[in-house]
Order: sequence, then structure tokens, then C-alpha cells
Amino acid sequence: MMNFNLKYITFIAPLVLWWIPLLGPFLTGLLFSYYFKTNYRYSIIISAVYSIMLSLLTSFILINFIKISFINSLFHGVVILFNIIGSLICVITSYLSSKHGSFTKIKGDSIETEFIISNMNQLDEMLSHYVDIRTCNKPNIKFIDESHLEVTRECSNIRITYDITKMGKELRVRAKFKNML
Repeated sequence: MMNFNLKYITFIAPLVLWWIPLLGPFLTGLLFSYYFKTNYRYSIIISAVYSIMLSLLTSFILINFIKISFINSLFHGVVILFNIIGSLICVITSYLSSKHGSFTKIKGDSIETEFIISNMNQLDEMLSHYVDIRTCNKPNIKFIDESHLEVTRECSNIRITYDITKMGKELRVRAKFKNML
């Protein structure tokens, strides 16, 4: 049995999913947003390129190889309409999920999460989903460069290490919560 890598599944699965009207493009958008996580620019670009290619492919196959004599022109219009709507659904889903989603992995004694915030005031609000911020000591901030910070905090028995990277007007946060016991 072959061990499939997520990268291959991410770029092959849309070929199958796209044939399911409206739901397929939605799932394709979710798949790309999961693969690119909070890098929503790549997610949008790949979703747009893939949805255009898959729309052209499905339109070509359905219009040229499936003939329905009495409603042929109506069928062609429906195919094109569904592909346009599907492309929009794919790109919008990919954008919203990547930009407003939070991606979390649980590994043994630690949790890693990645999300986007618009300002530093939202950081404690997002971190409070995982720990009680009132129990944390003052953050130890390390400046990497003008658009990148590393911060370490300790809250009760948990050490939080997070990287903050400026991406345009937003901030990408990659946080790791590790149990110190």
C-alpha cells in the first residue's frame, strides 16, 4: 500500500471533487486553505488557478461528450453557470478559511496553532482560548527583524512560545504551548 503525502492528495483530490456541483468547489477551497494554512495569498492564487483549470476541463468534457438532444443548449448554459459559481465558491472558501481560521495540531505534550490577527490587542484574546492569560508572566520578547518577533511566556505549568510575522496589514502568529511538568 502506498503512503500518500498530503501534498499529493491536496493537488489530486480536486480532480475528483470538482465533479460534485457546488459541494466539490467548497471542499476544494477548504483543502487548499488547510494546505496553505494562514498564507491566504497562496491559497487564493492556487484556488483561482485550479478552479479555472477544472472549470475548463469539466466544461469541455460535459459540453463535447454528453449530448442531450432536446435540451442541449440549456445543459451547456447550466454547466457553465455551475462552473462559474463553483469557482467563486472555491476562491471565497479558501480566502475566508485561510484568513479567519485557526489551524491547530496536538502533539504529545504540546499544542501548536497558527492564526492571523489584525493587531497585537487580539493576541491575548486568541491565546486565552488555550490558557488563562492572567496567570502568565511578562513576555520575553526577542526582535528577529523589523517584521518578525519571537515571544516566550510562562503561564502556570505551560510555556508559550510564539512567532509573530508581519504580513502586509495582518500579523501571522505561530504559537506552541508546551507542558513543563
